[in-house]
Amino acid sequence: MVLGYFNKGLGNLYIIQLEADSMKICLISSFFHPVQGGAENHMYYIAKSMVDKGHEVEVFVSDRTREGIIPLKEEVFEGIKIKRFKTWFKFSFSGMFFPGMYKAIKYSNADVFHVHGYRHPFNFIHRFTRKPTVMTLHWPNYPTGLRRRWVEVLIKLFDNVIGKRLLNKFDKLWAVSGAEIPWIKNFGVKDEKIELTPNGIPKTYLKRRKWSKFRKKLGIKNELMVLCLSRIHKTKGFDQVIRVAKCFPKVKFVIAGIDGGFKSYLEKLSNSLDNVIFAGALSEEEKLEAYAATDIFVHPSHYEAFGIVVLEAFSQGCSVLTSNRGGLPWVVGDCGLIFKDLDLLDLKEKLETLIKDKKLRNKLSKKGLKKVKNFTWEKITDDIEKKYKIL
Repeated sequence: MVLGYFNKGLGNLYIIQLEADSMKICLISSFFHPVQGGAENHMYYIAKSMVDKGHEVEVFVSDRTREGIIPLKEEVFEGIKIKRFKTWFKFSFSGMFFPGMYKAIKYSNADVFHVHGYRHPFNFIHRFTRKPTVMTLHWPNYPTGLRRRWVEVLIKLFDNVIGKRLLNKFDKLWAVSGAEIPWIKNFGVKDEKIELTPNGIPKTYLKRRKWSKFRKKLGIKNELMVLCLSRIHKTKGFDQVIRVAKCFPKVKFVIAGIDGGFKSYLEKLSNSLDNVIFAGALSEEEKLEAYAATDIFVHPSHYEAFGIVVLEAFSQGCSVLTSNRGGLPWVVGDCGLIFKDLDLLDLKEKLETLIKDKKLRNKLSKKGLKKVKNFTWEKITDDIEKKYKIL
């Protein structure tokens, strides 16, 4: 069977060869292409891989980005059919209400529905389909204080009144890290319903990039380099690194990533420091070049369900230091060091250990390179395809 998609907006023709045992998979979330982020990348690599394996993939999503509205309501991106529905209102950072999606689910001929994100209106898809359903929760268990108080009250109410019943309606619940599984079990979900489908990186990321290119761009020569790379938002904890940077004047600290509203604060905080450099937003290739140029990668986030940036850093041989929040300790394992979030003394001491001990950095680098080979999207999506087929 051959299925053709034509995208008038881009003028691209995609012809997808579907095998006899092919499936139609529908992914549902608040955001997708062109929005970038951990969950969005997770969805993209699943969708693209399933298309490459001969399956049909459709994504139901809101018509919003984090900044505005996407005028193109339907398009085909790299063989992935995207349908964007009118968003009636937004109630949180990623919480969108786009009810047109319910009718589309009701009349969809998809073989499986895969929901990405917990505590969203699209979680209630069981009222509109009897097809197999799976949810990747992306572990939204943020520490107290990162969200507004009234939001935290509503979340507790939702979890206690609706959460258990809602989650148990799904055929499978997929955790992105081993650390997330106990949290899911707290909802009274049976062990056989919970499976691990972690985040990953493309296999091409394992190719080592030149270490000198990024350093030359920033004017960094032989100095030890510490990198923080992520969306520059207050939840990422970059201010903690800047506060200890003054203790290491001979070390270059590089802050890179898209501004999430916190960059101006960090620039003021580092105003008197000569060893802090802001590199701005980077392309995927520039990111890898930045990791390759780095001696120590620090991810001081106040919360991460997983932390894909850690895998990216491993792929280019960085020694890694992260906070102890969320899934980060599970991802790092014994391949890096962990500090207690908000404990600047602990951060300083762990960072000083890595700065002074080159042998330790090399040891951790080798361990990270070995570990990350098990977290490529090629391996992960092979497993996901098998899981889809037995739903």
